Amino acid sequence: MEEKKLANTGDKVIFHRKGREFVGEVVKVKEESVLVSVNQNDAKVMNIETPITVVSHKKYQLV
Repeated sequence: MEEKKLANTGDKVIFHRKGREFVGEVVKVKEESVLVSVNQNDAKVMNIETPITVVSHKKYQLV
C-alpha cells in the first residue's frame, strides 16, 4: 500500500469543512496535522475567528 505524501510548509492543500471545499496554504507541519491559512471569507464561512485552522494529515489533499 502506498503511503500518503505529507504536505510541507508553503504547500497548497484542499480540505472539506461544513460540506464545502476549501484551499489553503500550510503554515506549520505537526506530527498528526497541519496548520493551514485560509482567506478571511473562508474563515467566516467556517465560523472561525482567525484565518488559521488545523487539518489532520488524513483530511487533506495536496494541490
